[in-house]
Amino acid sequence: MRIAIAGASGLLGSALARALAAGDGENHTVLRLVRRPARTSGERRWDPAAGRIDGPGAGLDDVDAVVVLSGAGIGDRLWTRRYRREILVSRVEPVRTIAAAMARGEAAGRDRVLLVPSAVGVYGADPGDAVLTEASVLGDDFLARVCRLTERAADAAREAGVRVVAMRTGIVLSGQGGYLGRQRWLYRAGLGGPISGGAQWLAWITRADHVRAMRHLLAHSELSGPVNLAAPGAVRQRDFARAFAASMRRPGVVPLPAGLLAPVLGPDMVAEVLRSGQRAVPERLLGDGFRFDHPSLPEALRWLATEASGGVGG
Repeated sequence: MRIAIAGASGLLGSALARALAAGDGENHTVLRLVRRPARTSGERRWDPAAGRIDGPGAGLDDVDAVVVLSGAGIGDRLWTRRYRREILVSRVEPVRTIAAAMARGEAAGRDRVLLVPSAVGVYGADPGDAVLTEASVLGDDFLARVCRLTERAADAAREAGVRVVAMRTGIVLSGQGGYLGRQRWLYRAGLGGPISGGAQWLAWITRADHVRAMRHLLAHSELSGPVNLAAPGAVRQRDFARAFAASMRRPGVVPLPAGLLAPVLGPDMVAEVLRSGQRAVPERLLGDGFRFDHPSLPEALRWLATEASGGVGG
């Protein structure tokens, strides 16, 4: 397969590009979509804000699949009105541009697949203890609306017969950044622990399993529509904190009241990110025959220790 990746320099995109290039017996060619002039044959320039992709025909006529992993970081900056718009636009415009290109290209009639970014936050910031499958009711807070609009931005490709999968991703665990990137020093200092009581659920997935799941959805699946990319072993945040701290030989019991973070991060981010939690389960992925390498938190933490020490990562 010839697979284009938007966001190939990010935490997930870089790992996916490496895994596809390695092959493991599969013949894949990786094409990175970049916003600067292309420097190699493995790059293609695009401008999602202008709706333009350089290349044959509509820009993606020679591509079998596209994976979109781009977007402004949820926790990178204070949620001002301007940054809220950036979070939304940075997700919707790339998906809409790629979907339109796949719909109008000369290759629109052949079997192709588009993986678009979403998150378990689509189910809302506080669904309680409900077990969330892909058929569960969706939320209506800011992040839920971002996810819903991003998923809908792929409609043009879907209507043209492209197999579209919305990757409703849980918290990605990696020693290279992501959810743990900014917390690791707190835990090393013995300051990690439950946030706002820690009763909220964490639906998580290791970076390695996320990459494996994307490869499964690209080449070994006929699934379309929403798919929860989260391990079967969702845990409460306080239990995650204890287990992660223990893996670093730290106590992990120092409580962190979310109210202390509100002046820095803003009350909306605290409410929708730190206090929120979704008990999402990968019902469709498991039903499609996918098997996790790290289905439980102890297995994930053992893998994290290996990755952080320079072992095999995702």
